[in-house]
Formats: sequence, structure tokens, C-alpha cells
Amino acid sequence: MDLNVAVDIALEGDRNFSFKDQLFRASLSICNNIAEGHEMPSVRHQVHHLWIAKGSCNEVCSMLHHAKRRSYFATEQVDRMLSLQDEVGRLLRTYINNSSGKWSKVPGGMAVLLL
Repeated sequence: MDLNVAVDIALEGDRNFSFKDQLFRASLSICNNIAEGHEMPSVRHQVHHLWIAKGSCNEVCSMLHHAKRRSYFATEQVDRMLSLQDEVGRLLRTYINNSSGKWSKVPGGMAVLLL
């Protein structure tokens, strides 16, 4: 969730509405797919939603690098968002690779919902 908030703050007053909208929706999609997957009845469905969240995380990364090259934001803002994106991506990879499929058994398993 911190990533989505950082994106929202960085985009305030931005004139490029379509870029802003896509970046915001992609960052929100990460949280929403984690939450949706958490309620799925099978490990297969849970992992499927984690992969969707991971894809959205990669999309955010790509868009942030584009924004940095185009100087859409201050370098410090982009670097902070990229750091958050990297952290979320690593957590998602950990959950996806968790062989038990039980989120409660992963250290901090529910904490990812707060990101």
C-alpha cells in the first residue's frame, strides 16, 4: 500500500492523465490481487493471483524507469518508489516460492497486505 500512496502523491497535479492513471492503477492492482488471492480456496488460485500482482509490480517498475528518463518526477521520488517496488517484488517472489502454500506459515505472511 505504501507504494500506491507514494505513486499517488508523486502524481498530484501531473498533466499526463493517461500515464498517471495507468501507473496508479498498476500500483493499486498489486495490493488488490494479493488481497483477492488470499481469499481463494486453493493454493493454485492463491499463487495465480500472486503472479498477477508480480506482473503489476513489474509494470510499475517499467513505468517508473520511463518516468525517470522523462523527468516526470523528482529523482528522489522515483528512487523511493523504485525501492518500494523492489521490496514488494522480493516479498511476492518469496510467497510464490513458498512450497507450503500457506501464507500464515511464511514469516510476515500477512504483512504483505499492508504494503
